[in-house]
Amino acid sequence: MKLYYTPNSPYARICRIAAIESGLGDAMELDWVGLRTPDSPVIPVSPLGRIPLLVDGDLVLSEARHICAYLDEKSGKRTVAPYGDWQAVSAEAQSLAFLDVVTVWSREMRRPEEERSRSLLEVADIQVRRGLAHLNSTVKAPAGAPPISFDALCVVAALGMMQFYALAPDWRQSYPALAAWSDAYDTIASVADSAPSQDALRPLAP
Repeated sequence: MKLYYTPNSPYARICRIAAIESGLGDAMELDWVGLRTPDSPVIPVSPLGRIPLLVDGDLVLSEARHICAYLDEKSGKRTVAPYGDWQAVSAEAQSLAFLDVVTVWSREMRRPEEERSRSLLEVADIQVRRGLAHLNSTVKAPAGAPPISFDALCVVAALGMMQFYALAPDWRQSYPALAAWSDAYDTIASVADSAPSQDALRPLAP
């Protein structure tokens, strides 16, 4: 299996953590590719060039949830909620939406200041704080080893981006229950080792 990724992609981070925690980390080759580059090696495999992208033989899978579901099938473990367990699917959707908003916010902050959309940033701030408040009222720091689920990893990835890009920098003080929950996940080696880093940051191609 080969995963095309960028280290600071939160969606690729989810897939990398899921692979390691399911025991498939050594079976997954990682290929770091640039974003929006016309010579991306992803394009011949998947015309839109989106990452993360998993290739296993003649199977090409995009979207983190689909990739994690496939890893579940190969490993016999479960990170993705099955259709039919609609409460769990609903929780996944909420967490994924939260990650999507954080991603939009962080992407806008990577643009030159004079090119940023003030209205987009204002809306993103409001939406993210709603999400933080909801999570703070619903999550609880696990007593033992934190469970690895797609739902939880979406939140882990979102909070990692917020920390790295200094979005809502007061969130730990303002949402202490969520901060305690996050601290528990940060003790997992695959989570700590895959955190966004300055070394892995590359500017967006025009």
